[in-house]
Amino acid sequence: MIETVSFPELTVIGCMVEAKGEDLPAAVAAAWERVFAADTGTAAFAAVSLPAQNGLERRLVGFMAAKASEIPDGMVRVDLDAGRYLRTMQDGPQAAAADGFARLHAHARAVGLTLSGIALDFGYRPGQPDGRHELHLALAPQLPALAPI
Repeated sequence: MIETVSFPELTVIGCMVEAKGEDLPAAVAAAWERVFAADTGTAAFAAVSLPAQNGLERRLVGFMAAKASEIPDGMVRVDLDAGRYLRTMQDGPQAAAADGFARLHAHARAVGLTLSGIALDFGYRPGQPDGRHELHLALAPQLPALAPI
């Protein structure tokens, strides 16, 4: 099932990965190892896909945090504006998340929604690559239609 949800502003702290597509999986896996090894005191882990830049894919792998949280050495903070997202659940291995994101993209195209280029994946757990992941695609802000004057 695909639904539209709203999130308040979100803050994610973690390791930024910038890599070419073929190098991305290994770089993301190494970043997760660093995040899981850090003493963050949380179990709310997330991956944030950001728009590509300079020909490189960008992912922040980390944990949900309060905006005022201290940023551990070697990590960065990304603040995401409040907004609307398409959401679906994906069970199984992490590799299956691509299928869930493909369904979200197809749904957005079918109903004429514009995406912002930001994706969220909640459900990462240390030592547990399989399980339920909550997948989100951020919708681009849309201005309300104005009635003619």
